Amino acid sequence: MGVTVAESRVVEMVLNNPTLAILGAVILGLVVWVRRRGKSTARLPPQPPATPILGHLPELIRENKTRTWHLRLNDWARAYGSIFGIRSGYIVDYYINSDVMVKVSNPSIGCLAWFDIRRGRALLTGAQEIFDKKSAQTADRPTWIMSSTILNNDFNVLFLKASDPTWKLADEWLKNQRKVINQLVTNVQKADEIIPLLEYETLKFLHENVTDPKGGLAGARLYQATGRYTYSAFATAFMGMDIPDTDDAVIPFIMDTFPGMNVIDLMPSLGKFPMFLKPWERKGRARYRRDLAWAMKRLEAAQDRLAKGDPSLENTFWGSVLKSDDLRGMSCKEEVAILGLSLIVGAADTSRMTTWTFLEAMMMFPEVQAKAREDIGKSFDLPSYFLEHLGHTNARWNADRVVGERIPVYDDLKSIPYLRMMMKELWRWRPPVALGHPHITARDLQVGEYCLPKGARLHVNAYAISHDPARHEDPERFWPERFKDDETTTMESMNHQDPTKRDHFAFGAGRRGCPGYHVAERSFVITMMRIFWAFDIARRGTKSMLEFADYAGELPGNPAEDMPVKLTYRSESRKRIVMDVFERETAARPAMMPLNMREKRIPKPEEYL
Repeated sequence: MGVTVAESRVVEMVLNNPTLAILGAVILGLVVWVRRRGKSTARLPPQPPATPILGHLPELIRENKTRTWHLRLNDWARAYGSIFGIRSGYIVDYYINSDVMVKVSNPSIGCLAWFDIRRGRALLTGAQEIFDKKSAQTADRPTWIMSSTILNNDFNVLFLKASDPTWKLADEWLKNQRKVINQLVTNVQKADEIIPLLEYETLKFLHENVTDPKGGLAGARLYQATGRYTYSAFATAFMGMDIPDTDDAVIPFIMDTFPGMNVIDLMPSLGKFPMFLKPWERKGRARYRRDLAWAMKRLEAAQDRLAKGDPSLENTFWGSVLKSDDLRGMSCKEEVAILGLSLIVGAADTSRMTTWTFLEAMMMFPEVQAKAREDIGKSFDLPSYFLEHLGHTNARWNADRVVGERIPVYDDLKSIPYLRMMMKELWRWRPPVALGHPHITARDLQVGEYCLPKGARLHVNAYAISHDPARHEDPERFWPERFKDDETTTMESMNHQDPTKRDHFAFGAGRRGCPGYHVAERSFVITMMRIFWAFDIARRGTKSMLEFADYAGELPGNPAEDMPVKLTYRSESRKRIVMDVFERETAARPAMMPLNMREKRIPKPEEYL
């Protein structure tokens, strides 16, 4: 739901700071090299040619500047197969580029060998084998000292190590965040309870667009409006507070609470210095105190509102936790406050990125947009006997005559199979985190003829897997029909015993896979069908050919916020329907406390030094 996006932003911080990246890689790499001297060297997975000291770091920095990092790693996946290593100094990240392998016994090499049937040559591994079958050994995370300990007091589930009791599976589900989140946020029942929030916030998004003086939002302003509805929906679901305005400063504040990389993460020994020699830690702890004070003020307000019977807290994450005498097993209210804040950015950012990529696909593939709208029209055709009863002789109503009478809702998905194809294809074509989030091996792993050493950093290369021409024909093409015979939900596909049948790897794999796919499905489907119903999606201000490089964003494979896309409402009647329904739904909605609590400013971290 946001785990992958969040961690990818940490990696992005490193590559956008070449000095930090090079310095950290060299120093930490030398430490690793000294520790490993004299040890026997097992056969490691292959690596592309690299410079002697810095390894592939200069090339990765260069590719990151042109936003083509994911494309370079995809090329290497085609050249080196199921697994290869990328070296930054002496630090190696291993990318897993295969979904599956076939296991056979080979006595001549004394271990298990793996063969990729499609390519007819021995390959070593696949995402399912390493991250699912060996999940006990690959569920750990890197040690993010700044991100997890200093800035979040180890309360943020996104960064917790698998050995941390707060995350680790325990005998009682009340004693760890992971199970609390599954029980109160991400299971099917809870995902269904969020649907009314998603439908209201997308309705407000439609309203903001149809009432725009220029006939619809475009570019960066459209991106901001997309962020408002995703952040507001999940702030309501988790905290019982909404974000009424697109320009609300609370949105960039929440995004800014997400930590980046720091020198202490690359050189942990610096943590032994006295505090006056650690300016990064002083600033980091001040920032945590600021964020905690902000979140605690809202948690205490929620507790007061709950005591007064405020219905807006019903079925929310904070409401459910605060009504429990033991806080659902959490250690303290501070943990509840920080977790609520981190859940918002995790869920909202992923949903916004998915919506933004959807708009990119419809901008670049208008024939798919036309097909989707046609199928939405067909899905609302009424039986001939019913039409005849109403006095209609035509056995099929088109979308304008039937859907035009109401705004689509989530339940319509079962009648529109093309939308499920669209959803699968989008997460295949542009996974939100193209290169996966890092896993750490708990011990040496023998994978075929290769050894992955203890402490190795592993990534599910979701982009390479989904753009493998042996897996998907014409992988660069956005073609929903490739999933026409796949009626599985995301959960069913992820749990399929045959990983070649899995639709995509957008939510990762193994124990650390993103648990929020039920919520993500509902959020995306509601947004997609309503945009199709209300708007035409088109390029803005240009008739020339566009390439992804023209609007590439910071995260690999994701479009930038100034992507030249525009929404234009399809008719005056649709505009009027949106305005009328929004007015009616807003009047019937319980009064909400805004997340900014009407504060005029948000304190700076320096004020908490």
